[in-house]
Amino acid sequence: MKRTFRRGAVLLAVLAVIPLLSMCRRSSDDSTFDDYGDFADTLTHHARLLTIADMGHGTVRVDIGSPDSDNPTARLALVHRDSVIPDSLPADIRVIRTPVCRAAVFSAVHTGALDELGALDALSAIADGNYLGSTDTVAALVASGRVIDAGPSQSPSAERLVASRAEVILSAPYEGMTMPKLPESMTVVPCTDYLENTPIARAEWILLFGELFGSREKARAIFTDVIDQYSDLCFKAAGASSPKPKVLTESETSGVWYVPAGHSYMARMLADAGADYPWAYTDGTGSLALNLETVAEKAIDADIWLLRTYGYKATPECLKKQNPRYAAFKPVREGTVYGCDTSVSPVFNDIAFHPERVLADYVAIFHPDVMPEYTLRYFSR
Repeated sequence: MKRTFRRGAVLLAVLAVIPLLSMCRRSSDDSTFDDYGDFADTLTHHARLLTIADMGHGTVRVDIGSPDSDNPTARLALVHRDSVIPDSLPADIRVIRTPVCRAAVFSAVHTGALDELGALDALSAIADGNYLGSTDTVAALVASGRVIDAGPSQSPSAERLVASRAEVILSAPYEGMTMPKLPESMTVVPCTDYLENTPIARAEWILLFGELFGSREKARAIFTDVIDQYSDLCFKAAGASSPKPKVLTESETSGVWYVPAGHSYMARMLADAGADYPWAYTDGTGSLALNLETVAEKAIDADIWLLRTYGYKATPECLKKQNPRYAAFKPVREGTVYGCDTSVSPVFNDIAFHPERVLADYVAIFHPDVMPEYTLRYFSR
């Protein structure tokens, strides 16, 4: 009797557990689009404004956020052209069929990503085409008529966008931008990558372009390489025997000197490169608007001045002509101004998805002892 009771008890326990197991092991077919994390394979891990999750069956969920809100500004379902659109999609989800065949892009930074992924054939329109450099691949496509110039990114032409027959519009939603009324067939994807406050988080947005244009594995390989190289440079800077140089950035414009705030993208890069940055402990993720006197109080004795210009070289003589008071700054006196002419240098395009390339310049400038054979790519002394 004792043995029979034990067997019966075990059987009852097993029978009681079976329904629970069947409940816990729901198949992905029974899951909904909002079952985040239960069955999805989350692909992003660094970006705070972008979440990408593979939901299975050829469907990828994308949530794009805003730093000012906990709610996503865009919810997308990327559904492969050979897959059936799921029945369980919420009403506020926009469906994009992938790979995207025709796209309008509002930032040259993003055309660089398309080019690297081998997806430039999908580019049908570009905003701010007149700002493209003469050697830019996309500039040649615009000149030949292969790609339509949609006008200024702040107020693009609805007629030109419609003429481009774009399926998606990769928009950079800057403040003051006015998006025209567009056909329902066009989906606007707000690319807020520029609002990420760490280099790796911003670079991870390459994964979104990989999903849109059918280049997932290539995008993943690019991003993995970025992380590896960026981390290696951080280790080199941290292990440098040379002291941290005090670094000043940018210059006065119309009476205002904008410097990176302490929690900004640029402040993070300066820290990773081993710089002593005077405003590293300030609040904010954007820029601080200062005057020359305030900057001089903290950085007149800076060891290095990093300066991005447009159309001219930042020589000490040129700087003193712009403002004679610059002559009092140590980098001008000692010739340690490092300038980057952005009219000919692709620094703005590269820093988004390849921060390791710009970081390499910074480390070589701040700590030449750890990179003795390196040739500067963007800046020159």
